[in-house]
This record gives sequence, C-alpha cells and structure tokens, in this order.
Amino acid sequence: MANSTRLDIQRRRLYALKRAPALRHTSNTILLQLLDRGVEVSWEKDTVLCEEGQDAEGFFLLLDGELDVRRAGEPLLTLKPGTPLGVEALVGGKYTVTARAVSASAGLFFPRDSVWELVHVQAGLRQDLGHVELAAPRREALLTNAEVVAFESDLRDAPLSTLMELVAKAISQDFGDRVLLLRKAAGPRDETVSRGADGVFRATLPEPAPGMPVRVGAELLHRLAREHGVHYVFLDDGCAVDAALLGKTVRLVSGASGASAARPPLTTGYRVLPTVVIDPERPPRGAALSGQPQDGTSADTRVQPACWLRMGLERLARLPLDERPLDEMELTDAELDALARWARAITHRRVGLALSGGGVWGFYHVYILRWLLGRGIPVDFVSSASMGSLVGAYFCGTALDGRSGLEGLLRLEERAVSRQLSFAATAAMVTSYSLERFVERDLGHTSLEELSIRFLPVATDLASGDCVALEQGPVALGVRASGSAPGVFSPTVVGPARYVDGAFTRMVPANVLLHTGADLIFSSNIFPFGVRATAHAPRTGVGRFLAGLNPVSRALDLVTSGVLLLHRSGDAEALLADVSYDIQSAELPLLTAMDFTRARDILDRAASDGALAAKLEELKALWCRVKTRAGSGTPRSGGRKAA
Repeated sequence: MANSTRLDIQRRRLYALKRAPALRHTSNTILLQLLDRGVEVSWEKDTVLCEEGQDAEGFFLLLDGELDVRRAGEPLLTLKPGTPLGVEALVGGKYTVTARAVSASAGLFFPRDSVWELVHVQAGLRQDLGHVELAAPRREALLTNAEVVAFESDLRDAPLSTLMELVAKAISQDFGDRVLLLRKAAGPRDETVSRGADGVFRATLPEPAPGMPVRVGAELLHRLAREHGVHYVFLDDGCAVDAALLGKTVRLVSGASGASAARPPLTTGYRVLPTVVIDPERPPRGAALSGQPQDGTSADTRVQPACWLRMGLERLARLPLDERPLDEMELTDAELDALARWARAITHRRVGLALSGGGVWGFYHVYILRWLLGRGIPVDFVSSASMGSLVGAYFCGTALDGRSGLEGLLRLEERAVSRQLSFAATAAMVTSYSLERFVERDLGHTSLEELSIRFLPVATDLASGDCVALEQGPVALGVRASGSAPGVFSPTVVGPARYVDGAFTRMVPANVLLHTGADLIFSSNIFPFGVRATAHAPRTGVGRFLAGLNPVSRALDLVTSGVLLLHRSGDAEALLADVSYDIQSAELPLLTAMDFTRARDILDRAASDGALAAKLEELKALWCRVKTRAGSGTPRSGGRKAA
C-alpha cells in the first residue's frame, strides 16, 4: 500500500508539472528526473515565496493551500494546488510576480542550481525551455551546451563506432537535430569540424599517448556547441569527459537473458540508457510468463527505461563508415526501423499507447493504430488490458523486421467477422486455454521479450493482489492472462500466480508506459458505460418494496454499475496520458461487447467519431511538436514511418 501511495503521489506531481507551459511537451522521462530534484517545503500564512524583480532562485510546485499572486501590486490570480509557479522566471532570471501564502501551504521547491544541472545534460529539456519567449541573447545562451552521450558495449565484437554513426544519421534525418561525433585519431592537433552529406558533424581529436583516452574538456565542448549549434555530442570509443559533463551513457547489452537485461548493474554517478540487442536469428524464448508488479515500480531515474533493438550486428560490422545519408546506404527495412527506434530513445521522443479492455469495442484500437501508421506517427510501446491486449498482440507480434503490423490487424478483423474469435471466447468459459491457442495459431511461439515494439499486457494476480505488467514469456499466454475475465473465463495459473483480467486493476494502463520510457502517451478508454432507463416508481409502499426485490432489476443494476466502475477507473488512470480518448455511453455495452462479428460496425463507428478524430489530430500535433522541438531545421523526409 505504501508503494501504491508513493506512485500515486508521483503521478499527481508529474501531471502538475506538465501544467507549466514551458514543460508541457517535455518528455516524461526527463520530468521524472526533474521531480527527483524537488525539495518538500511548507509555508506559514502570509509567507512571501517570491517578490517581483527578485533574482529567481528556483521555481515552485504548489501541492496544498493557496497562493495570492500579484503583479505591480495588483491582484493577478489565486494559485490552487497542483500548479507550478516561476518556471519561466527561472529561465528569464528574475521573478515577474509576487506570491504570498493565503493560508498554511506546502509544495515542492526546485533550486536553480539543481535544475540547471539537469538542463546542462538533457538536450530535450534545454530545447523545451528555449521555446520560452525571451530576449534572443538569453535564449541563445540557454542553448550553448550540448548533451554529451557516451557509448559502451557489454557485447563482444559489437561494431560500436558503426552503430554510433548510423544512429547519428537517423537523428539528423528524422528530426533535424545537430549531432557532433568526436573521435580520437593519431596525428597533429586538428579540431576542425566538418558537416557531411548526412547532416552529421564530425571532428577528430589527437591521441595524447598510445592507448590513452582523449579527455574532452568543458571549454572545448561549449565552444563546439556554440559555434555549430549542435544539440548532441557523441563520444566514440577512446574519448572521455568528466562525469559532471556526461548526459548519459548508452550501453549495449544482450537480449539473450530476457527482460533482466534491461536493468543492468548501476554504476554510481551514471545515467544509463540500456540498449537491449535482439538477434532476429536467435530470439530469446523459453522464459516463464512474468513481469513487474506496478505497485512496486522503482522510482530510480538514473537507469533510464531500456530501448530494445531487433537487429543482427554481424552484417553491420562489415558496413563501411562514410558520410552518405541514411537512405542511400544498403540497409534493410528492419535495420532502418531499429535505428529510428533507437534515435527516438536517445532523444526522448518515444510514443506509447495505453489500450483499455472492452470486447468488440477494442476494434476502436484497431482503427487508432491504422490511423497513426497512415500518418507516420511511430509506436514504441503498447500497454493494454483484456481486449486491448489481443489487439496489441496482433499488432506488435507482426510488426517485426521492418513490417508495419497492419497485416496482423487485418488478420484479427477477419477472425472476428468469421466467428472464430467468438468461438474462442465461448470456449474460454470452460478453459481460457482457448484464447491462448487462438493467438498462438497466428503468432506462433513469439515471446514478449523478442518484439520490436515493447508489448506489456497487464494482468491481475489474485495470489498477491498486484497489477503485473507482463514483460517476458509467450505472447499468447500473456494475452490469455490479461483477458481472463473473472467469473466469465477461467483464470490463468502460472506457478504461484493466479492471473485474471488486467482491467480490474489497470483498465487503461498509462502508468505502465510512464515507467517504461514513453515520452508521449495516448490513452484509449473504449469500453462504453451503460445507463439504466428511468424506472417507473410504484405509488404504494408495498409496490416499492416488491420492486426492490426484483432479482432481474438487481442483476441489471449490478451489471450497469460494474461496467461504470471499470470505465471510471480507466478515466482516472488516463490522466497520466498527454492525450486521452474516452468513449461515451452506449446501449447495452456489455452484451454488445461479446458480439465479435460486429467488428466492422465498430470500425465504421470509430471512423465517424468526431471526438476521436479531434483527439487523434491533437496527438498528431503534439508528435510534430516533439519531433521538431530542437528548431534546428526540417527533417529530410518526415522521418521513418516506424511502427
């Protein structure tokens, strides 16, 4: 319970930080690191937090109480709990308002030095704050530092230099960000920076002594960033910087050990982005179904959520290093997809979808995925419950090696309208193995840990009371566990765990995406709630007594309130999403939900849903904003339409 409360507090604070205009589009990964720097403080009544014209020592996040905010002595507004104050002032240098506690209040204070420490190592936060309306000199000063990224590998013979070159090309091509590659080379001192046809900047530094690393100082890094406007500096093997200058270390680890590879041992002072490499010729399989309990998720932000790359390294090791643009190199669709996914992870641009349960209404999710793919919006994570897990499995399970996943969605649609899905659901009332077998026929023995798109179905473990985000084991078994509706379908028993439908603890599992690395989250709550028709009230007391005993009426009350409870719990979880869609009521939603032959009717309804269209357009606008946030240029071809 304590862990659950802590996570609820963290979620509320994260949501509150996003209310600051300067932080509205900052990635969730970076905001979680920013929250780590907040200091809990309290103010007595009439305490002055800040004064207009005073040097900004930090910014505030009000959690309890009220603040009176004035400008030039005139009342401006009354600040309520859950509101940040002073973010823009921190960037501008001076507070622009005077804030006084109307009553005893409490909140978080983010000291200036602590915030700027994070700004210096996180290009994404620096770029977001650079959009604040300031005088040009101050905005340019904010962007004089580049995020320094080192690369290392636990994999033997991994072509680290080649991979670093390729992902730099992907970042430049997809987003227009400026990346500088620093290498050491024998010979005279030459710090000349050149820009290749691929848009990547390159420079070589002399080796001080044979076998010794090149120490790159702060003065040199700042000068290169200032002169060439670079956002990222990538350090090749043999170049090193002080830990205070290092934004993060990208570490390649083997995917052969499954999900545990995403959590390597932590070195003190490191910010690590684990990159789990999956060999498509030898994918990891055979692990038992398991995952992370969501109420006990670690809040440690030093090890960033991992990126999973499905690519063979042996062929890339033979690839020549040159300055050709990425689309002119002899790379497969699978390799291009993996590099685009890695580029989004390094620059904090990953997109996640939280898909609710809802039976046949889950074909709303199918429509959403088709819409996103058709407009080039990538998907890096899918977390889901119940029917959402079935849709997620068919999408993620076929979006392998450069394929889009549309084939899997079409196959699921055909299986629904041909009554095969209905037969499997009916048989699940006897044993939920029918659901596992249904998925296995189309996706084979694919495992969760080998997928390009991280697929995290949630299930409720009745043996522990936890909501578990499943992250390794067979995809088909994961779908079975996530969709084992209690009382309707039989449970899924794996070892000591007794899994039932994940919708009962996480109807819309947006929180799973938050701690898995999604920087932009879209949630879809597509299970409509039903309402009871206004009952005719008997005039006599005896009549009212008998009406209250009506067993049919009581059963309908139970069903209606249960569906409403599931829907509303999904609404609460969706608050963490950047954009959330919430379907409204429908007639007899529970009965409709089990009629899978109506899949195409639901797809047509989704296509004509104006509210959904507006939410999808909002997501598209946010993605475009995040994609081009550096403001350094326009991507060459709109980026890879990676799925």
